[in-house]
Amino acid sequence: MALVVGQNSWVTVTEGNTYLTDRIDASNWFDLGDTGDPGAASKTTLLVSSFHWLMGAPSLDLSATLTGDNVKNAQIEGALFLLKYSKELEAKRAFLSFGGRTFRLSKRWESFDLNALTIPIHIIGMLQEYEGINRTVELSGHYDN
Repeated sequence: MALVVGQNSWVTVTEGNTYLTDRIDASNWFDLGDTGDPGAASKTTLLVSSFHWLMGAPSLDLSATLTGDNVKNAQIEGALFLLKYSKELEAKRAFLSFGGRTFRLSKRWESFDLNALTIPIHIIGMLQEYEGINRTVELSGHYDN
């Protein structure tokens, strides 16, 4: 699949390279080719996958034609996250799809739910102006003066 800005991406591969040049722990990005075999990891497939991941987030109100730096940076950060953790993310999705809720990672039992598959907080922070959820909370009750 070709990367087309305004249709399946907010950024070009060149913009991704530029952003990640000064990013800590991004060296694996530069080991990838710009394009590759269908379904194989490449800069293009990771950027397009990140775009669809963010566009599909129910808490975000995004469109394909956005051009802001925060949106672009979030897509690139998402692509880097997928490069590093796509296998773990898929394992969690598979576990949940089969009804799993608890697992043993160490000596303790751990549990997680669908919220464990949310977009990383640093990426959501970049997109907070596009959040469709009202995070304002009203506290009521008796409080000490």
